[in-house]
Amino acid sequence: MIRQIDVARNAGVSQATVSLVLGGKSGGKRVGEETRKRIEQVAKAMGYFHNSAAQQLRGSRSGLIGVLVGVSAAPVIFDRISALEREALSRGYRILLGQFGEELELAAQYIKDFAARRVEGTLCMSHEHREHPGILEKIISGLPNVVYLRQPAIEGAHYIHVDAADCIHQGVDYLLSTGRKRIGLVILDEFHQSNRHRYQGYFEAMQRNGLTMDENLIWVGDDTLLPQPHEVSNSKADEVVSFLVGQHHADAIIAINDDWAAQLIKAIRRRGLNVPHDVGIVGQGNFKIASFFDPEITTLDPQNGVFAKAAIDLLTGLIQTDNSALKKPVIVKPKLIIRQST
Repeated sequence: MIRQIDVARNAGVSQATVSLVLGGKSGGKRVGEETRKRIEQVAKAMGYFHNSAAQQLRGSRSGLIGVLVGVSAAPVIFDRISALEREALSRGYRILLGQFGEELELAAQYIKDFAARRVEGTLCMSHEHREHPGILEKIISGLPNVVYLRQPAIEGAHYIHVDAADCIHQGVDYLLSTGRKRIGLVILDEFHQSNRHRYQGYFEAMQRNGLTMDENLIWVGDDTLLPQPHEVSNSKADEVVSFLVGQHHADAIIAINDDWAAQLIKAIRRRGLNVPHDVGIVGQGNFKIASFFDPEITTLDPQNGVFAKAAIDLLTGLIQTDNSALKKPVIVKPKLIIRQST
């Protein structure tokens, strides 16, 4: 976390002068205009936040963990946050949630709020920004004990990784074991790490099973899915099924999540085909719809409880110690749940 003494060194002044300017004291008026502006500019560039609550309650614990998440994050992310909150409460911590869109100003304001409330650690669930890669990591760097979901664009960061590649490994291996020959894959874009990992997992699964990967069996989303790419309309589901099943003869599809899986099953039925007899469907996420839908949907469970425990273990480890061994990424493996759709 950036301290006043760090700002003082970079600005070439004493810590006392920095304290007068940034500490909310009336004494700041005694500092020259040029020096005051230089200190403020340096503080802003370094990501310094004045923490008045910490100033008043020096030495006390807040028991708070901040969580940052994008509004367009995958539905599974919000399930994970619920699991995180339960796990944090069991350890004596409470969650502060900051939800933001593409507006980085709002994310920056939440980070300032976290600093003012003296969060002891922060879990950033959404940090991949198309227009400004790496910017959120820079903004958040002023907070203590930050853990990211997936590898961020900074060296030496602590992060936890839900293995999306292994998710596809398991799905492909299982479908092949049931006699499926042409397995389609739905990914939403080629930008986000999780989708790139799914693509890589598909390639690896085909390779290790002695099969040649057919690019025509991969359907990649585009900007027409925005602003809610994880939701799918009937017309889009029809488009996907027409491409994978109608044009390229897929006999199984791994959907991006269980909501998509349900819509693809309906689109397959509209073509007069049967699930699982003609086409097998595998979802991801183990949402409630997966067990309520007819047929019940085979899915990859992301193990949100395991994720929550691992994330809070990592955060509390950072809060309580500076152990360099905690630098190692934490990897959570999904679990295949076989139901009626395959």
